[in-house]
Amino acid sequence: MSVILVPFDFTEVAHYAVDHAAHIAKDLEIPVVLLHIINKDTRELLNIYKVTNELVNEKLKEKADELSAQYGIEFQYEAREGSIFSDIAEASEDHNAFLVVMGTHGPRGIQNFFGSYARRVITSSKVPFIVVQKKFYRPYKNIVTPLDDTLESRQKIKWAIYVSKLFDATIHLKVRSDKIDPIYPVKIRTILSKVEQLFKANDVRYIVDYKENEDESSKKFTEQVIEYAHNIDADLILIMTDTDHVNMFNFMLKPDDETIIFNEYEIPVMAINPREINFTYVGF
Repeated sequence: MSVILVPFDFTEVAHYAVDHAAHIAKDLEIPVVLLHIINKDTRELLNIYKVTNELVNEKLKEKADELSAQYGIEFQYEAREGSIFSDIAEASEDHNAFLVVMGTHGPRGIQNFFGSYARRVITSSKVPFIVVQKKFYRPYKNIVTPLDDTLESRQKIKWAIYVSKLFDATIHLKVRSDKIDPIYPVKIRTILSKVEQLFKANDVRYIVDYKENEDESSKKFTEQVIEYAHNIDADLILIMTDTDHVNMFNFMLKPDDETIIFNEYEIPVMAINPREINFTYVGF
């Protein structure tokens, strides 16, 4: 772990992201880096006619000093010119970021990476993202994880174990049901049995919500996940992004993972691109 990176545009929702990042960083004893990508929006955001790196860094330094005093941890900062779609990912690698915490205004934002374009930013990086709406931080003690029969399940469960230990949290598995496919219940029960074995072997606290005969026709699984998270007052939802369905031309589409990220209850979402992690747990 080195730093937590926060894409920062000086707006209200960016400060919510800072609040989450600061509390996590304080527990982990690592710094937070405020990153501003200088582009055509910066002049309007800062009300500066002639934008230079020096002026933006001056504004960032003022904010970093203020936040360091407020939270009692180290805040660093960087302004770089470029594209939000590539430079956030590059900055996370340059800083060896452990995590990116990003604020969102919902489907549309001030700087584009705070809106529907957030999905492309997330999928461009190897670093996990926590996406925050207008909610201040509270400890991530109850984390909802959707579970189905997709190939990402193995990676998702490994991450769930890691995240549960990182935040000392209980994992709430929301398991997808299917009344149409007669084979599906057999497959998902087999997967669920293996997951429970892994959780028990690794001392993970967990709760399972699975209704085998639940009617999928009335609500999509993503909607069920969001409602379940709301009903149990979850602090975080953990998802694996579906990188195979990233539409590089029309970012206003609403794929399932984007629906969860911009959920109406403003529950923070930890989005992880499918990839292996170098942590060894019992049973893997």
